[in-house]
Order: sequence, then structure tokens, then C-alpha cells
Amino acid sequence: MTDHGKFVVFNVYVPCGGVKTPMPEKMKFLKALSDAMDNQRQEGKHVILVGDMNLKSDKRDIQWGHRSLNVDEILEQMKQQNDNGKDNESVPKWKIDLANHWNKIEQILETKEAIPRQTTNPSTKEKFNRFKVRVKVGENHYEELGSNEDSAEEALCYYTFDEGSYVDPDTDETIVCRKKNRLCVVTLVELMHKIANVKWNVETQRQVAEEAGLNPDHPPTRWVRSLMEGNNGMVDVFRHFYPTAEARFTVWHQFQQKRYTNEGTRIDFTLVDRPLMEHVHPNDGKTLRCGKEPHSDPLGEEAAFNAATAGGLFEGGSYGGGGISTATQRALDTQFGESPHTGMIYTPPSYSDHIAVSLLMKSTFRDYTGQLTLGNDSNTKKAQPHKKQRSISSFFSASSKSSSSISSKTTTSKSTGMKRSAPTQAEKHKEKKKSMYSFFGSNTNKTKENDGNKDTTAKAASAKAASTKDLLNKKEASSKEEDETKKKSMYSFFGNNKTKENDGNKDTKDVPNKKEASSKEESSSFDC
Repeated sequence: MTDHGKFVVFNVYVPCGGVKTPMPEKMKFLKALSDAMDNQRQEGKHVILVGDMNLKSDKRDIQWGHRSLNVDEILEQMKQQNDNGKDNESVPKWKIDLANHWNKIEQILETKEAIPRQTTNPSTKEKFNRFKVRVKVGENHYEELGSNEDSAEEALCYYTFDEGSYVDPDTDETIVCRKKNRLCVVTLVELMHKIANVKWNVETQRQVAEEAGLNPDHPPTRWVRSLMEGNNGMVDVFRHFYPTAEARFTVWHQFQQKRYTNEGTRIDFTLVDRPLMEHVHPNDGKTLRCGKEPHSDPLGEEAAFNAATAGGLFEGGSYGGGGISTATQRALDTQFGESPHTGMIYTPPSYSDHIAVSLLMKSTFRDYTGQLTLGNDSNTKKAQPHKKQRSISSFFSASSKSSSSISSKTTTSKSTGMKRSAPTQAEKHKEKKKSMYSFFGSNTNKTKENDGNKDTTAKAASAKAASTKDLLNKKEASSKEEDETKKKSMYSFFGNNKTKENDGNKDTKDVPNKKEASSKEESSSFDC
């Protein structure tokens, strides 16, 4: 949390949930966050909440195929339809299909088992042990479901539709987080096809998705919706300005390259207390970024796809490895619009699996916040760890000294507080000669020649170079196994492709030779 006088900003990462962070722990975090925000409001401050929330508040926050449907509710609708003696002419065909085949699907799912599967990377030939679900649909016929998962438990959980619940450790209350037979659209489509032998086309699947939505019992969803309830609730600024925007996501599965089909979720939010909305810059609701060029329907799915992929300019990585392709400058430029806006900044896939969200305030917001003075209290200092490091040169100096084993005595760096070996007199003398130039490369060292007497300087440089060369040869002969890294500068460490000086023009090379010899002498005693 950062305190800005009249308002505070909570910048958070909410635990993802699942196996690594069970639901009780996630909800404990969210409750603590609510309490912390309420404490600030009691002190008269408004709250802005931003970050990776790892939750969803609206069905448009998730790709339509991954919205969930309560099958039992559909079956109850069909039962009432039949009990009331109504015909099925006005009922969508997919509901009739579901009512006719769900019992068979449930029976077949009782035969499910996780079977091992070995996958192979086509490029590297590397093999992976995975698991997949298999069900028996006939006397000698089996069907495999889903994709290859890392464990048998993970594979089976995607096809287990029992009621889900957890016990609140503080209240011992059993909380239902998913009702029985609630599953996502793509899973239902697969079961209808492979078990019931009923294939729904895309148009039918979209009809199912329209009736599907978010799981209303999911505790994190209930939590974020409770924040936005009432006239004094918080405002989801993005959804406030773009209530009908489709397929606008902030994160995609990077490994499966789902960004290039725009199958993602919106889990990165900017929520503000309602009174602060008077300071948010007004928006026409049509200024969302749409890729490399404007779109006639900026709120539609096609515009969202263009934005996510930069109109096809962002390319995915090879499944053989090698990482994500480097974006062209034209593709990189698509993240910058003509003017600031409240919405989404579509940064390239190589930056992160997430993109940034933005909030534009009125210029009068500065008058509202007033002039602020940076505090000097302990909490403020803890929020500024970078101030403990005085300079980059002191950082590298401390690191090199701490790695030295010349003396068993130790001293403490005033700039870093790091313990290191006490330097000898010879080291102190050499340390005085060092600069950032010598650390980052011999070619950047400043020469000490007197420009007023170039002839004398050239002769002195030549003599010193010869003397230094002899000295280096003696050192090399006396210690053949000397650590090579002690002779390297930063440039030679990463590879120095400099060519040797032309011996045929010694007069013009005397000064550069002096630089090279001086650098070699320095680097031979400096351990990077």
C-alpha cells in the first residue's frame, strides 16, 4: 500500500488458488485485504485497488467456451416443461439433447480412469510422462477425454463434477464453492460428442455459452462482487466504461500460445472507490486499442483479437523451443495509442503472459491530491529498499571485495552494509586507479597523455607497452594454471572481436598500444 494523502493505492497479487494455495488460504488473504482497505476508509481516505486479482467478476471476463453451465438447472427446466404439458418447439435443441443424453454421460463417466501417456517434443525428441482420462463407451470401445496432464489427479479432476466445498478454519463453516454438475461449455461439448455421439456446431455452442456464465458460488467471485455492491461500493473502471466489450482479456496461457487465438481471461483490475470517479477522465466507451489500426466495432471480438495479436504481427514461439519471436518495431508500436486512455495496454507477448491496464485521471486530480511530502518514518523507509544502495559503483566495488580472500580480517561497507575482506595496501592503491570505465571495458579507459607533447608521449607509451608486455610474459610463464578470469575485462568476458593492430604502422598505433597494455595490466589483477 502507498499513501497519497487523500487516497491510498493497494497494489496486490492475489494467490492463484488450486493445489498450491487452497481456497481457505486464498479467502483468508482476500478477507485481510478487505479489512486493510476498510481501515484506510475509517481514516478518511479513499481507496484504489489494482493488480493481478486472479478472479473474475463478469462472464465477459472469460472466453465464451470456458464459461460454466449448471446442467442440473437445465434438466429441471426441461422437467417442468414436460410436467406442464408444453411442447418443445420453443426450446433450443441443445437443451433437448442434453436432457436425452445426460444420464448416459453420467453412467459412462463412472468408468473413467487416468492412463499414462508419453509425449515427445517433435524438435528436441525430449520425452514427457503425462496422464489422460479414458472412459469405456462400449464393450470393446474406449474414448480418451481432455488433454495430457502432469498428474493422474489433475487429469481426473476435469471430469469430476461432484459438489465442491471447503471448511472455513475461522468459523468451522462448510462453504459450497461449486454445485454438482457444473461444467464449462467446451467440456460439455466434448462429452456430448464422444459419449452421446451428438455433435454441436459452433453456432449451437455459442447458444450454450449465452446461457452459461461464471460460477456464482465461487468465493473469490462473490468477494469481488461484494466490493462493488451498493452506492458506496467500488467501481470496476474498465467495465464501467466498456460494459459490452467482448473478449477483452489481460492474460493468456503462454505455453499453449492461447494469445494467438485470444482465449484468455481478464483478471487484472483497477477498482476505485465511487467518490473518486468524479476525478476519472470521461470516456466515450469506444477508445479501446484495436491493434495496428482502428476498427469499426472496437467493442467486438474481432477488434479484441486484433489488439491481442497486433493484427497478426505478434508471432508465437516454436514448440521446438527457442522462446517467443522478437516483435518487429511496427508490432511494438501498436501498444501506443494516439492518446492516453482508460483501458488496456497490449504489451508484446515476450514481456509477460499478462498485459497492462490503465486508468486516466483528469488534470484537476492534482489539485485534489495536493502537494505531498515524502515521509521519513520507518514504514516509508521499508518501502524504499533502493535507497540503501548509494551508487552502482559502490555495489560492484563491494561485491568484488567480498569475494576476495586476501585477508581473514573483515570490514563493513558504509554504502551496502556488506561484510568483506580487508584490502591490502597494494589493493587499496589499485582500487584508487579503478573507475566504472575500467570495470566495463578496457576500450573506455581514459588515457593520461599530455596533448601538449605528443612525440614524447608516443615514445613513453611505446616503452611502457614493451615493458608491460615483458612483465605479462613473465607472469604467464610462472603460473600457467592461473585463473583465466583474472585476465578478463567485461568486454573480453563477453567476447572481444577486436583485431590486432597493424604492425606496419607502428607510429600511428603507439598510443592505442599504450591503452591496451595499460588495460591488460589492470585486468590481470582485477577479478570480475
